[in-house]
Amino acid sequence: MKEQKKHAGDRHGVKAEDIALSVAEFEELKKKSDERDEYYNRWMKVHADYENTRKRMEKEKLDYVRFANEMLIARFFPIVDNFDMALLAMDKAEDKEAVMDGIKLVQNEFHKVLEDNGVEKIKTDGEEFDPHVHEAVLAVETDEHPDGMIVEEVRTGYKLNDRLLRPAQVKVAKNKGEDNG
Repeated sequence: MKEQKKHAGDRHGVKAEDIALSVAEFEELKKKSDERDEYYNRWMKVHADYENTRKRMEKEKLDYVRFANEMLIARFFPIVDNFDMALLAMDKAEDKEAVMDGIKLVQNEFHKVLEDNGVEKIKTDGEEFDPHVHEAVLAVETDEHPDGMIVEEVRTGYKLNDRLLRPAQVKVAKNKGEDNG
């Protein structure tokens, strides 16, 4: 019987006589528990601050991307206004050449805004075909130009800060005398 009682207090692997704590030991455990709670609360606050900062930065990044072109777009408004005025003037104008000159001025203004923002035209005039920046849309048989030279630009190509936005579409010289088969 005595043996059974001894084991009854040992249900969870702890003996009853080992559970007794002195007041000093209890106070030390309470102090450590309070410190742990304080550290945990500080960590939770820092973690919450981190999460709030991360969310705020993510929102700011999305807003930056959404509105990154705002200033550029605002610079196009006067150009659009000028085109609208030119179209209205076209209907009423007797001097169509003056209206055409106005449209050319608007076109120059448009290209200036692009250049000011790092967009440049890809050179094609007198250039040799470069598949990295040119797209051949037609081979023109000719003896007037060396083989592989650009004969004509079909559509202008553009780069943004040296990154290709759109290749220039071109017609490329193919000498009549060469056998390419």
